[in-house]
Amino acid sequence: MLSAVVFAEIKPSVDLSGMVMVHAYADWNTDESTVSHRYESMLDLDFDIRYNDRFSAWLEIEAMGMAMSGMDDMEGMEGMDMGDDATMDTEHPALVFNGAYIQYAHSERLKFRIGDMKIFEGIFQNYYDFGDPRDDAAGMKQKNIRGFEILWNGLQFDAGFGSGSNDQSCYYHFMFGEYMGMDCKEGLTYEVHAAYDFEFADQVIRPYADYKSYQRKDYNELYAGVDLSLSLGNFALHGLYGYHSVFLNSDDPVPYHVVLAEPTFEISRFCILGTFFYAFIDDPVRTSLEITTRPEYLFAAVEPSVALIEYLSVGVPLEWHTNSLEKDADLESVRVGGRFYFHVPDYKIDIISMVLADIPYGDNWPIEGNKNDPSLIFGVEAMFDF
Repeated sequence: MLSAVVFAEIKPSVDLSGMVMVHAYADWNTDESTVSHRYESMLDLDFDIRYNDRFSAWLEIEAMGMAMSGMDDMEGMEGMDMGDDATMDTEHPALVFNGAYIQYAHSERLKFRIGDMKIFEGIFQNYYDFGDPRDDAAGMKQKNIRGFEILWNGLQFDAGFGSGSNDQSCYYHFMFGEYMGMDCKEGLTYEVHAAYDFEFADQVIRPYADYKSYQRKDYNELYAGVDLSLSLGNFALHGLYGYHSVFLNSDDPVPYHVVLAEPTFEISRFCILGTFFYAFIDDPVRTSLEITTRPEYLFAAVEPSVALIEYLSVGVPLEWHTNSLEKDADLESVRVGGRFYFHVPDYKIDIISMVLADIPYGDNWPIEGNKNDPSLIFGVEAMFDF
């Protein structure tokens, strides 16, 4: 007698979450009669697929569009990274696959992942203009690799090859201190990343290291540092020391060191956010400082704010920027204004509006494009999660 065995199909549970953002900005140089604007739209969809207590998967789909009208010379826009998935079509941005992985959870403390990993270190927590790790991070901005990840008792270990823009191997040629162009290749980068969270009494110390091989003579890259998250009563401090170097095997590597301090003081309805960033750079000509969209060796910002009512807060940002990697560039500027935060936590809705004055005062600001004149920046950012 033959017996039949019927295997029931396991139907996974799927949780959908995401975020929608619509931004609009305008810039008016006080020496011009026209106002330039730009706007951004983004949809982010995350699919969490759960098969059982051990096996699960994650998938991200994203649509992002940006439009700029005469904003290339706007303060802070130089060298902006549009990202791998950004398009210029803001009304009908393309929907793109943005990564996926499969996870096996041996226990709550030990997990294995294989697929697409996003790694970054030392994100800015207090400075409003550096909120996306894809563009800005004091330690290491986001890199995408396709490989595997191990999470064990606070340890994070990743290894794989670069994907997207992280797969480009661009060799910058210099001769007698002058930039002579670059040579880019793809399909050659491999990366290893490790970090560990030491947690005690709600304090976190996170050392990290990231090594990237370009498989080209004398050309490789190293990030290393320590990220701190400390708190005591009404006071909190986020700090970071970071190190970065390229051309490690050559006789003339290009290193720099970064220090970040972000204190926060909060009591009742009042809050003060601070940010201090300093990069110790030996060779400003050969250093690109690609960790931020505004390359500068030093800036400081403070934003006191007060909650007027439950849903509305007002902040007054005060900033000082060097706007250069060279200490003697004399391109300083100050920024001051107001930011208005409307937040509905029950519905995960946020609307932020701002009016900022950007005032250059260094002696070497170029007259071309009226860059030496003050400008006003207006903006509205609306976003909601689901």
